[in-house]
Amino acid sequence: MLNLTKVLEAESKNINVQFKGRVSDDVAIDMFDMCTIISNLLNNAIEACEKIQEDKRIIEFEIASYNSQIFISVCNSYDMESIINQKQKFITTKEDKQNHGIGLENVSRTVKKYDGDMRISQENERFIVTINI
Repeated sequence: MLNLTKVLEAESKNINVQFKGRVSDDVAIDMFDMCTIISNLLNNAIEACEKIQEDKRIIEFEIASYNSQIFISVCNSYDMESIINQKQKFITTKEDKQNHGIGLENVSRTVKKYDGDMRISQENERFIVTINI
């Protein structure tokens, strides 16, 4: 389920990637929606790690399921000054703002489609997104 291409991309950029967990077959989420969530979170984590020195680059990805619920957590190192936070809305730092900055919005919209919960936090130079669906 996890996009091996993204893992290889991260590793080629000297990002330490750690994955933990698995999802059972009885979860009620469309595979396209699951890919929307995971690919956007991994893309953002990779891009954030690229902006910091190589020895501090890390992405921790955890996924688990219990009964019909899914828990996803993505924690990555990042440059605290490169993230602009306005009331839990994170704004892209890319120059082409018209065509970027919609990844977390897509994730949030997909999570809400399943009446799930998405939380974003920052602590100890880590950017953390946790999702419960």
